[in-house]
Amino acid sequence: MKKLLLLFVPLLFIQCKQNDTAIIKKNDVGGITKNTTKEQLFKLFEEDSIVKIPEGKNYVNEYAIFKKGGEHLLTVYPLIPKDSTQFIERVQIFSPKYKTEKGVSTSSVFKDVNANYTIKKIDPTFTSALVYIDELNATIALNKKDLGLKELDMNMISKDQVPDQAKIKYIDIWFN
Repeated sequence: MKKLLLLFVPLLFIQCKQNDTAIIKKNDVGGITKNTTKEQLFKLFEEDSIVKIPEGKNYVNEYAIFKKGGEHLLTVYPLIPKDSTQFIERVQIFSPKYKTEKGVSTSSVFKDVNANYTIKKIDPTFTSALVYIDELNATIALNKKDLGLKELDMNMISKDQVPDQAKIKYIDIWFN
């Protein structure tokens, strides 16, 4: 019995360590901060695939990060023009692997966001509704179709208009 316990305790610590790398906090997405350099970003995701967009150019507008196998994890947007002390403007999260400390991820629904965070406002874009969460310095994109709104409808959106089951498209964490 003791041998089994000695075998499983280290595995528990390894699992906890792996989960820590996917936490979303204000100014931090799985260890990515505004001060993360390009070199550090490539080291953090050395087991994954990073695509520079646009490819083959002297400048980069974004770094799309994919897990081996093709799952889109994140997109990192650098500051333009590049500031020497800050490399990253924002991180856009697509993978449900990344969760806030309160358990909200891209697999969550509006009800989860509303129950765990204070919503500052909801703004329309052409295809989404952006939910502003000051506690995380985040915007959470919801598909307008889930709200029963037309894509090009730019009228203000209240919390009451958003169904509890509206799905999250992506989460942006801003580093400003």
